[in-house]
Amino acid sequence: MIYIQLLESMSLIGMAAYLYSQTKTFNKFLKNKSDYKYKLIIITFFSILSVLGTYTGVNIEPYALANARPIGTIVAGYIGGPLVGVMVGIIAGTHRYFLGGFTALSCAISTIIEGIIGGIANVITKEKGVDVSTGITAAIIAEVLQMIIILLVAKPYEAALQLEKVIALPMIITNSIGVGIFINIINNTQEYYKKIGAIQSQKALNIAKKTSIYLRSGFSQEISDKVCSIIYKSINLESIFIAGNDDILSYNGGEVNKERLRERINEYFRFKGYRLIKFQDYNQEKLFYCIPIFTDNNIFKFVIGIQIKSYKSVDRYFSNFAKELSALLATQMELYELDQLAQEVSKAELKMLRNQIHPHFLFNTLNTIASFCRTNPTKARELILNLANYFRQTLKRQDEKIILKDEIEFLESYLSIEKARFEDRLNIDINIPEELLNIKVPVFVLQPIIENSMKHGILLKSQGGNVIITAIDEKDKVKFIIKDTGVGMDENKLNYVVNNWPGIGLSNVNKRLKLLYGEKSFIHIESKLNKGTEVIFSIPKEVF
Repeated sequence: MIYIQLLESMSLIGMAAYLYSQTKTFNKFLKNKSDYKYKLIIITFFSILSVLGTYTGVNIEPYALANARPIGTIVAGYIGGPLVGVMVGIIAGTHRYFLGGFTALSCAISTIIEGIIGGIANVITKEKGVDVSTGITAAIIAEVLQMIIILLVAKPYEAALQLEKVIALPMIITNSIGVGIFINIINNTQEYYKKIGAIQSQKALNIAKKTSIYLRSGFSQEISDKVCSIIYKSINLESIFIAGNDDILSYNGGEVNKERLRERINEYFRFKGYRLIKFQDYNQEKLFYCIPIFTDNNIFKFVIGIQIKSYKSVDRYFSNFAKELSALLATQMELYELDQLAQEVSKAELKMLRNQIHPHFLFNTLNTIASFCRTNPTKARELILNLANYFRQTLKRQDEKIILKDEIEFLESYLSIEKARFEDRLNIDINIPEELLNIKVPVFVLQPIIENSMKHGILLKSQGGNVIITAIDEKDKVKFIIKDTGVGMDENKLNYVVNNWPGIGLSNVNKRLKLLYGEKSFIHIESKLNKGTEVIFSIPKEVF
């Protein structure tokens, strides 16, 4: 009979625990356990729960109770820490003491100790968090100690012993199970809210992923329509709008009085932020939750308005979703702006490279042509045609990338002039498979490297040497190797070059590769003194 009555008491406490675990206050406490405001609320709740456990207890002797009070006290200490456990123990223990009976003092003391044991369990398992098995173990230890304290403190001893024979096993079993159930309820509640949070985060990520391909191109009316449509289809919404500083850019959903909506949006722009706007639309109140998109430098881009049913729809999970979505879309806008900036920098550096190439190359070539005009007029004419082709190709190159075939044609014009200057001291070998001639390559990517190989490698040797240009197909990327048989470098000089990039041409190519393809695409240099140098880089395989 006593088991059934204690189980009934435990069930009542379990129901109260479940109901309270669904409240915002309880979940805020689990997230902010150091906040004293929430600690005070939790102490109050568990104190009431422990007192309820006393009142629903089973009378065994006059003023002696078999009860479920330990459930609230132990769980309070376990989830709230030692302070919460001790405070609940003191309150519930004091209440039990004033009820009287020969076990009043022993029960009061043991209630405080139960709170302490719960707190100790909290400290021991702080890293891994609350779990059922630890809670049950703490409850068994606390209940056994309670029985020992009753035997030691309660008088007369014979009455205490007789009481223990009746209540010891039922209380240890039911209260341990009760603590386990209570903790399981808490864990399930936490898991449920984590899943909701994860689902909302996943929604935000999916939207960001789908919109990223459009936001990479900036933000226009057309892109606004696509972004608005993606968000509308990704979430179960009644309607959604996107608005800029001037007007509504896009709208998806049911019918709406756009003039009224426009008025409210204009008012919103005076005080931008995460907030609600409402207006009367055909005798019906409509609510929109506004999500502003600000970039990192606090520049406002646009606002997304999501129609909601009531103020209650804006819970912390919806708010978190809104903030995550805002941050992700803002990041997409920032990436677009950074990409634009990188392209501008790349164009400026490319222009600087062109300006650097032309003057000294033109001066040297004209001197060579002048020399051939006297000794070999036919060769001079050929060089003039090559020079014209070289400059025509240079002027045509306004894009960031060209096909490899055009780059090789440009290179051949350049190399024919250089070979005429240095004659037998310079030999060029180009090994590029025909199937790679239609891939995209950055403009001016090979010429500065080859010029560097000639200037700092081949031409420093009296007998000259070879420059070998090779392209290797590696499925999703293409590797380029520019190898020379020049003077090479020792380890110290190689380290200096790699760390400082002293030459404009090579440094520019390295920067442009990183800007266009990311940090994984960069120039790698290998060199051995008196043997030569290899310059290696890889780029993604893009076919025109």
